[in-house]
Amino acid sequence: MVTSARNEMLLTGVAGALLAGLTGRIIGIGRWGLVVGLINGLVTGRRRVYDWRSRDGVVAFVADHTWALATTSSGVVALGLNAVSDAGYEPELSERQNRMVHRRGFVLRRGFAVTFGNVVNGAADEHGELTERRRTLVTVHEDAHVRQARMFGPVYPLVYGAWFVGGALVGATKWLMSDRSVALSRMVDTDAYYRNPFERHAYKLQGVSTPADTRQR
Repeated sequence: MVTSARNEMLLTGVAGALLAGLTGRIIGIGRWGLVVGLINGLVTGRRRVYDWRSRDGVVAFVADHTWALATTSSGVVALGLNAVSDAGYEPELSERQNRMVHRRGFVLRRGFAVTFGNVVNGAADEHGELTERRRTLVTVHEDAHVRQARMFGPVYPLVYGAWFVGGALVGATKWLMSDRSVALSRMVDTDAYYRNPFERHAYKLQGVSTPADTRQR
């Protein structure tokens, strides 16, 4: 078993480095691509992340080291930050599921899970509990973001970021033109985050209603 895990780590490390290195060379970041591919390959191989028996697992590996290299790079950075803290890696939600899940780790917003490429942080709730609701958050909502990153590649972070900035401006403008009965933070949050098409898709899959589903005054 140990030998098998070690072999998988070495094979995915080499394959990841080759794929990402070639992709990086094409777009002018060869060395960075090689490093990202090597790290992601070694870590995912050691953790037995990719499901090699399914087409989804093979496609996920190839996408992570080619078309979705930008978001995989953010995942590698997140892994580095997690390594210097007690991020609480969750094998049960990661092994052969084409993603790496952590109870804690670097997050952008308290109480919210966040996905960087194939890395999910903040799976536990604010009390550190991995409840059934939080598991569903990971397996449905955050997994949707993992798949979105692989499907849309470099377009995903660009559109997500542009929508967030544009939505924040729209929300702030609407607040200035309103009777101020709704908090500025709520209006900005609704337009910048909840109305983001990627988030709306993920919340819809999760079956959760958000402020974007109701009209603001």
